[in-house]
Amino acid sequence: MKIKFYKGMICMLAALIINPGTVNAVEGYSGYEGGISSGEVVGKTTYEYQEVNFLSGQPLVFKGNLTIKKSLKGESITSTYTYDLSNVDKGATLKRTLIYNTKLSKKDNGQSVEETSISGKPVESVKIGNSTYTLTGYDFSRTNLTDLKPAVNYYAGNISGRKAYSVGNGSGSASQGSGTITVDITGKFYGYDQYWGTTEVEEINYIIQSEKKNGMKVERWGGTADITFSTSTTKQIRYIENKPNEISFEGGYVQTQSNSSILEYTSKLPSFSAGNVPSDNMITSKDSLKIETFPVQTRLKVPDLSQLKGHWSENDVRTLYSLEVLTDNEKNFNPEQFMKRSEFAKAIILAGKEVPIDSSIAPKTTAQTSKKNTQIFPTFNDVSLDHQYFNQIESSFKRGFLNGKGEGNFKPDDYLTLAEAVTVFIRGLGLEAMAPKFGAVTTFKDNDLIPAYAKNAIRVAEQIGLVKGDEKGYLNPSSKLTNAKAAALLNRFIVYMRDGIRKDYRDKYLGF
Repeated sequence: MKIKFYKGMICMLAALIINPGTVNAVEGYSGYEGGISSGEVVGKTTYEYQEVNFLSGQPLVFKGNLTIKKSLKGESITSTYTYDLSNVDKGATLKRTLIYNTKLSKKDNGQSVEETSISGKPVESVKIGNSTYTLTGYDFSRTNLTDLKPAVNYYAGNISGRKAYSVGNGSGSASQGSGTITVDITGKFYGYDQYWGTTEVEEINYIIQSEKKNGMKVERWGGTADITFSTSTTKQIRYIENKPNEISFEGGYVQTQSNSSILEYTSKLPSFSAGNVPSDNMITSKDSLKIETFPVQTRLKVPDLSQLKGHWSENDVRTLYSLEVLTDNEKNFNPEQFMKRSEFAKAIILAGKEVPIDSSIAPKTTAQTSKKNTQIFPTFNDVSLDHQYFNQIESSFKRGFLNGKGEGNFKPDDYLTLAEAVTVFIRGLGLEAMAPKFGAVTTFKDNDLIPAYAKNAIRVAEQIGLVKGDEKGYLNPSSKLTNAKAAALLNRFIVYMRDGIRKDYRDKYLGF
């Protein structure tokens, strides 16, 4: 029993190393009111925030702070959003407190559904000039589905709602009921969470209807507004050479983590006369907002790879050692040596780290509770508990990257082919559905030599820039994967997760 206990503790420690407590989650950190925030920062609950308000009949930008507090109880999350905003130039203020209840429902196919609604009494008061807009009713519904993949969680959802306001003028209070405004809201959003970066894009449409008594007259006006915004977190790296010659290393990589939010809006609202009377003439307004956080920089490890000087894979290998995706003794790295399945299992779970958990609702685990009932049983007949890569092979299988080789075996010492490796990358990204349903074809001259099981994956990999042919246009899909080629693929995999996927999301919705 002692042997199993100690090995169980080793597994637990390895898991902690593989999944460090970095948090990247972006979903919900701009709220659900059509604004943008500075995004999540570990240890903070208050964020810089901006939104555009249309209640006065013209777009008005409010800026200030958004404070978010969350608590998890069972399968339900309670989130309190408190807004303290103003427009200094117009002497306007916006105060808002909303409490949401989110119910989580997990499905058997690796998907989960979230349903969010307003809990308690929503509070909102907007003061613009001599008018005070007080929220009197708020119907709100938000639902999204999250698809959990080995390296990326994808989600998509919809928002609908209706807000009703009473309008007070002059020194009178809103309860005097001099007017009402209703805002109908529909929206949709898409996003993904993963270790190297996150992005959410959202489209919200507003239909605004105002009715106001002015003496014996009833003035009515209506308008629309469309908002599109994107918020993302990225981890970028750059190589910096040292200027002094008399130093023990030439240079090294710096990793920079930052949050960026971009918003574009278009509104069609009536023009108003000097007496603030609406006309039939509609005015179209367009503008954008942007928030970027101060970047957090981390200096990365500097490996000694003098034996690779001038080799085509030198930069890829250096990058992976700096990111600690490759961790074995760098002096022993042989670029022309073939990579074993066990070695690839270790590299892929470090390149495609687990999706970080929202720190504000993450369950707290202590060393004592982790020790309880710790008993490990090998999944594969040929990978024992004392195998050098036992933890990594188990993790790569359980997370869905690598499969066994039949009859309960993993074949840890078998060499990997290029085709096999590419299927692992695309499986990790969860992008198999991007391939055509029938007859996936690549542009490689040896397309007909691609194994049937790998054709869809290689078609997608070519499309996203993960694989390239040689100088003659051949892929050589059944060739054994060398350490150098594996390093190139692993680095492209990370670059895609960091940059490529984010570009696809933003380019489709924003003009930036």
